[in-house]
Amino acid sequence: VDTCMNLMTDRHLRHLPVVEDGQLLGLLSIGDLVKAAIAEQAELIQQLEQYIRGD
Repeated sequence: VDTCMNLMTDRHLRHLPVVEDGQLLGLLSIGDLVKAAIAEQAELIQQLEQYIRGD
């Protein structure tokens, strides 16, 4: 996720192709990456809250 976000930011891209064996599988949008980053942060917050509570 971080690598894709950096690439998209550096090159001013809003979409990246997803390719396997030379075949286009789909497109990854900046919105997809933002959603993934938010989900990662939410999971980290939950883990930290559990740690603080001693669960």
